[in-house]
Amino acid sequence: MKKKEMAGIAAAVFAIGLVLAGTAGRAWAYFTTYTSATGGYAVTLGSDTRIQEEYSDHTKRLVVSNEGAQPVYVRARAFSGSRYTLTYGSEDGRWQAGGDGYYYYSDVLQGASVGEDGAEILAETSELLVRIEFPVDAEEGENCNVVVIYESTPVQYGPDGSALPPQAADWTRELITGGMEGGSE
Repeated sequence: MKKKEMAGIAAAVFAIGLVLAGTAGRAWAYFTTYTSATGGYAVTLGSDTRIQEEYSDHTKRLVVSNEGAQPVYVRARAFSGSRYTLTYGSEDGRWQAGGDGYYYYSDVLQGASVGEDGAEILAETSELLVRIEFPVDAEEGENCNVVVIYESTPVQYGPDGSALPPQAADWTRELITGGMEGGSE
């Protein structure tokens, strides 16, 4: 009888083992799907640019600064209601009209650097002037809302290794990151 009991116990243990092995995949999926970790590395993607706007004498003065380390191209465009006319200008000629309504900063905006005293030195564009022309029938104190859009994109290079002009850059290009299979931002 002992042999039959042992055989029955062995069969029961074997059956339980089969059931557990059958559910191990789902349990493993749970533990690999719902997990957490601590620690990590900071990853910086893209550039860190900021715009500064000042308004006086019916003119917006725009300066874009690059607080990141990566050199970038910069472009800007202003919008207002159809009642107001906007004209653009630049005292040093570095902002140039593109055929798409944007004004492009003609120089590469280098990244921020550290001075000899340890202070951060930000790279900045020259001023882009957006003059707001009010219509003749405008009333004293009439408000006008002008919205400025600016963009920056990493410097892009041609097949010969030289930097492309800002107007020739692909402003819709995605930033492809390394280190992760299929990773992109």
